[in-house]
Amino acid sequence: MARSLLLSLLVRQHLALKEKFRARYPHCWLVWEAGVWNVPENSEQNHGTTRLPTSDLRDCLPSGDAMCFELAAAPGRDTLTLGRASHNVFVINDATVSREHLALHLQPDGQWTVEALVQGGPAMLGGKRMQPGQILPLESGMQLQLGDVRLTFHDAESFHTRMGHTAALMLAHQRGGSQETPA
Repeated sequence: MARSLLLSLLVRQHLALKEKFRARYPHCWLVWEAGVWNVPENSEQNHGTTRLPTSDLRDCLPSGDAMCFELAAAPGRDTLTLGRASHNVFVINDATVSREHLALHLQPDGQWTVEALVQGGPAMLGGKRMQPGQILPLESGMQLQLGDVRLTFHDAESFHTRMGHTAALMLAHQRGGSQETPA
């Protein structure tokens, strides 16, 4: 089973584990960037909805959080599917994403490629529209756009760097917000 974790949780893990973070999370990642995480209530599809946090859940799901999908292929399974339907390895609960939108393929050399599925909706990689059936290599920092959903691909090293940068910003914000100014 592939792991899907909130960015805020991974940042806390990065702070706690320090250099051991790399060993605990050695894979590439696909980050569903912050945005509106919901689907219409009258949706005919059978899937759960993800809602923006209410005030009592603010600590659990900070505004602007992102969902991170770990790209770790299981033995004998070098393809990970992504789409709105619950049978995908990575489920994106967004009405602008097709039931089966993309396939991610692990190559023998350890690199990942992305395929725009024929039955999927429009997909863009790095601002360029992908043709159905087209398979393209993924490079760290590349952005995928599926409807209103924006995903960023990270290799293990750039993901570790992003976690470190995000952790530093979070610590700076906490220090700045907790300091009292003299009266």
